[in-house]
This record gives sequence, structure tokens and C-alpha cells, in this order.
Amino acid sequence: MSLTSPLGITYGERTAAFFAAPEDFRKYRKSINKRLLKLRHELGIVTKDTRNYQEKEQTSSISASLYEADVRNGLLLLLLAERDVVHALEVKSQLEVSPERSSSHRKLMSTKLKKAVSTCRKLLDVTQNESSAVRRLELYLYAALVHGTYSLNKQRWSEALYNFSIARCGLELLSSRSNESGLAEPALMSKLAISELLDTLVDPSLNLTISQHAAIDDNAADVRTIARKHCRDGTVGYLKPCFDLIVDLDSSFVEEIEEEQVSKTITWRQHEATLHNDELAVKLARVNRLDWRAFSEPEQFDGLYSQWSALVDLHTADLSSNKDEDDEMRVQDGAILLTYLRYNMFFVRVRRDLLLVDKLSAQKTVSSTKTLRSSKDVLRLYSSIDLTVSEIKDLPGVYNDDELFQSLENLSLFFTAKRSLVVALCYSAVYQADKALTILLHLKRTFSVSEDFYKVSEFPYDVTSYSQAKDLEQVINKRSIEVSALSQVLKSQQRHEYEYISDNVNKFDFSLDSINHVINADKIGGINPVLSKPVLFDIAFNYIGYANEETIQPKVEKAIPAKPEEEKKKSGLFGLFGR
Repeated sequence: MSLTSPLGITYGERTAAFFAAPEDFRKYRKSINKRLLKLRHELGIVTKDTRNYQEKEQTSSISASLYEADVRNGLLLLLLAERDVVHALEVKSQLEVSPERSSSHRKLMSTKLKKAVSTCRKLLDVTQNESSAVRRLELYLYAALVHGTYSLNKQRWSEALYNFSIARCGLELLSSRSNESGLAEPALMSKLAISELLDTLVDPSLNLTISQHAAIDDNAADVRTIARKHCRDGTVGYLKPCFDLIVDLDSSFVEEIEEEQVSKTITWRQHEATLHNDELAVKLARVNRLDWRAFSEPEQFDGLYSQWSALVDLHTADLSSNKDEDDEMRVQDGAILLTYLRYNMFFVRVRRDLLLVDKLSAQKTVSSTKTLRSSKDVLRLYSSIDLTVSEIKDLPGVYNDDELFQSLENLSLFFTAKRSLVVALCYSAVYQADKALTILLHLKRTFSVSEDFYKVSEFPYDVTSYSQAKDLEQVINKRSIEVSALSQVLKSQQRHEYEYISDNVNKFDFSLDSINHVINADKIGGINPVLSKPVLFDIAFNYIGYANEETIQPKVEKAIPAKPEEEKKKSGLFGLFGR
């Protein structure tokens, strides 16, 4: 085992083990003891004289030079600190099961945590020349978490606030870089384990500290905002280099959220919600200030869509962290805000797809094949738009809003009509005017734009309007007239498949025009063979042959002899005696 990921070796293994009882912690502590014994033997620092242990023990003599010669010296110190932390958690678990235990258990827990803090300080001194910035950051984060737990135990709220603030910023950084390539030694602790650590230890500890700290009066702020404000306090001196490490790797994770004049409330369809996350409020204000009307390329709306999606992810993470929230108003605010964010995000996607449709429709094509290929892409985009509108209709709160839901229904009808119009024009391009006319006549019957076609005043990002719907209705009427005329021209130019009715077994045309082909009194007539239409017997007759006209003699059936008369009944008792 090497010191690849200090957090993965300690908190990562503990998170994966799911400890629930004191016995679980005890078994894990014994396994750490076995690993420590093996390491001591490998490093040759086993102290056999236990009577004079304090004088002859060699662990305290581990230095930076020994660590540079063999990293297992650092691993030994890390496991010593972890063993003390696990022992303290074991005692804490015992106290939770049996609260009546004596104060000696509480003192033991505090002693073990204090010893772990001392070992962590020693570990940081030994590893001060560590070349891997990520590994050194993990060592500092482990020390911050251990010291923060000890500060909570001693109710030192300022120290706890600083320790968990710097730990939270560093864990966010590791989570963002855990799957990136190019790092010398990537963190082995997965994003899921880091998220579990934030949810179960860091955030609850920060919330407790915030509620107890007298200097913090803004209890409504989220823990992320609080952490970024206090990660630079420097309350614990030996942890100050941790802040510099985070800045060197990515300074955005310690940047304090700018004090902007942003609104802390949003309004959606007469529903008002309060934003409890300062970072979300700032980012939402920046997105709303963007001049999207100047966007002319789909790629620009891709960027805008990514920003809305990031806001949705940020708010969803907040809801997951506060899923046990008891404040009904805060829960309602979260639900309204989530619908508001997703509502706008979906309309950005619709606007982007409409720009793609416009770009494809503007392309000049010289052949019907290219036209059909381009139209196929347009049809696919309209299908995607229709699915997006369906997702909007499924958002919480939309179905109960009659005006909005009816407007979305008509919006879906609008895009379905545009898609059907593209299909009709495709048929017209390949001279199948009858099919095109059928579609257009159906659109004329089903797509009608009234004054209250859209009951809402406008949609986000101007995806459509009443005037556009009215223009589409006029286009459908115009195209119907054009395709109807084309259909008549094509019919007049089309020759009859057969000159005579009798030659076409599938056609029963008794119009005067067809009769003129049979006889015309104005012209000199001629005799031509007229084939009669076959019937069932005519077809069968062709398969009946009379080549051998021999007289078929009827078969003479042999006479079946009559049964002889039944013998006379035998006399006697049951026919057994006498005849």
C-alpha cells in the first residue's frame, strides 16, 4: 500500500464500509492495527521494549528526509491518526447506544481526537516537500476534517467554521478534477464518495457551526457561500497553506461570491419564490442579463442552454442536500424555482432547434434528392421540438395552469402543423400532388388560429407568437391552392393507361370520355377485337382438358351379400344347456 490518496485510504474506505454499530468500528480499528504492525516491520521501527516505550519508540523520529526516502513513513503516520479517529468514533457510537455511560468515555473520545490532531500536524511537517500538489492537498484536507471534528467536540465554533470551510472548498476542487486527465496522481476517491462525505460530515457540521457562531447573522445563506467567505480566515495557523494550494490548483473554488445587487426572489406565473442560495442568485441574474436577442447562431444558444442546465444542477444539488427540510415555505420555494429554471432551459432548447431549422431551410438545393435530404433533417428537428414541448407540459404546476397549458397545447399544434407542411411540400417536390393536397386539406380543417390561440402574452425567447401562427395559417391556404392547381395540371397531362376499358381489369370507368374510345359516330369506324373481362369460370375453363374423349364407364359396385339370418335363439338356461 502506498500514499496515493490519503482521503481514499481513510474517509473513502470508511464511507464504503457503512459502519453502523460500535462493533463495526472496533473491527475496522483492529484491521488498521494489523496494517500498522506490518508497516512497522517493513520499515524496521518495531519497539520490542514496551516497558521503556516512550524512550525507545521510533515513530516520533520520522522526518522529512525519511519520508523522501520512503513514502511509507507518511503512510504510517496517516494510519496512526486514522486509528485514533476511528477509536473516537467507536466511543461516540457507544455513547449514542448507551447515553448513560460515564464521562470517562467522553474524555476518552476527546483524548483520541486530540492525539489524532497532533499526529496530523506531524504528518504535515513530514510531507512538506511532497511534489504532488493533489496529494499534499488531500493531506491538508484530512487534517482539516480531523481538527474540525475535534473543534466541534470542544465547541470551538470559530475553529470549526474555518476547518470545515477550507475542507469544503478543497473537496469541491477534488470532485471537479477526479475524472480529468493530465494530473500526475489523480485522486482515487470517487465523486460519489466525496459527495457522501460532504452530505454526512462537512455540511451538517457547517450548519451546526453557523447556528452556534455569534458572528454569523445570515443563517439563510447556503453552506457553499459561508465556506467561501470563511476559508481565508486563517484561524488554525498550520492549515493556512491549504488555502494557497487551492488557489494554485484552481482559484475559482475559493473566490468569494461577489456582492452584486441581485434579486433574491423570482416570479413565475404568479408564483413567487425566494432564493436561499447566493451563488445561484448571482448566476441567475447574470444569465437573465444576457442579450440573447443578438444571438444569431445555434452555438450561442448552446452556451446559454449550458448555463441554464448548470443552474438546474446547482439547485437540484441544494434540494438533495436539504431533502429533510421541515420548513414548508422553503420546500415550496425550491419546487417553484426548479420549475422556473427548467421551464426557461427547455425554451432555450426550442429556440436553438428553430435556428437550426431556419439554417437548413435557407440552403439552396438544385435537385429533389438534396431537398428531400434536407427536409428529413428538418422533420427530425421538429420532432425534437415537439418532444421538448411535451416535457414543458409535464413540469409541475403547468397542468394546473389552464391558460398556460392550453397555450402549450396550441404551441405543440403549431409545430406539428409546420412539420406536416414540410411533408406536404416534399410530396409536391416529387410530383405527388394528390398526397400533398390531402395533407394540406387536413391542415386547413384542423389548424385554425383564433384571437385567443395563445392565452399567454408571450413565450420565453420568442419561440413563436400569434402573428407567426396567423402567417402559418395563410401559408397553408396559399399552398393548398398552388398544390391543387398542380394536381389538375398533372392529371390533364397524364395519358390513360389503356385505350379501351376492356383492356384494364382493374378499372371500371363508365364516363362519356371512356365510351368515346369504344365508338365515335363522327369518325369512320373500324373493327377491333374486344377482349371480354375474365370471370371465374373462364379462368377455370382454361385448365379443363378434353384430349382423351373416351367413354367413361361407370364403376360397377359389387353387391354386398346380405347377412344370414340370425340363428335361432338357443334354448335352455341362458343358452348353456341344450339346443
